[in-house]
Amino acid sequence: MKQFSALFYRELFIGFKNTNNFLISFFFFLVGVLIFIFAAGSDQETLLKIGHAIVWSIILFTTILSSEQFFLKDYLDGSLKELQVIGYNPEIIIITKTMVMWIYLILPLVIFTPLIGIMLQINIKEILILVFSIILGSPSLLLITSIGVLLTIQSSNNKVILLVLIFPFFIPILIFGVGAIEVSRSLMSPSSNFFILIAIFLITLPLTMILGKYAFKEMNN
Repeated sequence: MKQFSALFYRELFIGFKNTNNFLISFFFFLVGVLIFIFAAGSDQETLLKIGHAIVWSIILFTTILSSEQFFLKDYLDGSLKELQVIGYNPEIIIITKTMVMWIYLILPLVIFTPLIGIMLQINIKEILILVFSIILGSPSLLLITSIGVLLTIQSSNNKVILLVLIFPFFIPILIFGVGAIEVSRSLMSPSSNFFILIAIFLITLPLTMILGKYAFKEMNN
């Protein structure tokens, strides 16, 4: 537990020093939403229909574009290897980095999602469903992105390879995350979608640990 806590606080501190990167990610999210709002113009009905899908899509791309910074610098300066040498196993490194990614990347977006939802003409009930679906679905997004980054970190064209490699795995999360509001609009409970998002996380977590161990082994060769 002490080992986990020490690494977690280390990642928090490093993340705090790179606040500018997270501000850029937040403004990317905000500008992305505003572009859709301006594009829809006076067509409020369109915003009402697709507003939640817009939020999910921009969160997805924000995650993909920002996640690499949590691993690349540590890889380039040898910190990832050093952490293993002093006794941290790949599983703890991945879990702590994913948790810190959620705090710095997803949490600010979750906090501002109600405001964005109002701008997109989403009602309060659907905003709550949207926020809850993001909370449940985003850990899986981060885990998938993390393993994609680790598997492609040694490639010079890793961004393109990363997108090709991991994008298909995002589709089920998007389907059930976006679909939670669609189910609610059909006067049904979205709880089944929430349970599926939890199940996806429980499947994604061990797979990420297994592939992460392989990725670290390749980096160490």
